[in-house]
Amino acid sequence: MLLKAFVFFGGKGGVGKSTLSCATALKLSERDKTLLISIDPAHSLSGILNIPIGPKVKHVKEQLYALELSAEDLVESYTQRVFSNLGDLLPHLRSGLKEYSKYLRHSPTALETAVLDYLLDLTKEYFYVVVDSAPTGQMLRLFETAHMVKGWFMFLYKLAKDRERLEAFMGRKDSLLELIINRKRRIEELLDLLKQKSLIFAVANEEPLSLQEAEHIEKSLKFLKVYKVINRWRSMEGDFIKIPQGECPYGIEALRKLKVEPLVESIFALSTS
Repeated sequence: MLLKAFVFFGGKGGVGKSTLSCATALKLSERDKTLLISIDPAHSLSGILNIPIGPKVKHVKEQLYALELSAEDLVESYTQRVFSNLGDLLPHLRSGLKEYSKYLRHSPTALETAVLDYLLDLTKEYFYVVVDSAPTGQMLRLFETAHMVKGWFMFLYKLAKDRERLEAFMGRKDSLLELIINRKRRIEELLDLLKQKSLIFAVANEEPLSLQEAEHIEKSLKFLKVYKVINRWRSMEGDFIKIPQGECPYGIEALRKLKVEPLVESIFALSTS
């Protein structure tokens, strides 16, 4: 595994979390291979980097790569993969699974589950993964979904265990339990990674509502490392990382000038602890 840190930027819309994501990823890429990824439905990486970024990984510069995830494509790929595996094991249910998958694609946590599955694969390819998250509510749902899915697979594991005993009694081999165990192991691996190697920057500015959202992120994700960040800092004092105002931070060279060293140092501290 290459991964040293998962870095998530969250907060109220308009506080500059996408800009800080880009500047931080650029700085991290000076040390190791880094992926900058947007899971915000309103992607803005292309505009900030001044380079067209799409749903496929783009080589931006030296060790920096980026992509703007297509929610529709990601969910489609995930559901097809999962239900294809189930259909192979349970051919008599294939038509029913196909019909059910149509509804699953539009379920409230379909995107979050697909994103979590996708993130785990990135640990083998990049040293740093910087995630430009959606606004606060959707970002929190991403982490809540991880725990919910773990509980769901524990339930499925118990059902599959009972099914395996019944199939063995009937003299038949059952492979469903193995599939469930592999999926359960995968989500547990991701949860361990999030606890050990993730860092969340809750971004705000000196505006009360954005500060409230940053505090909400901190309280909601107590089990993870969360740092409050004041972007475009002027004078406010408090327990947060201060990032001063930058001039027109668009394009690679302008992003290099943003004073994101405190963010990068926090990431390096995590990756070497």
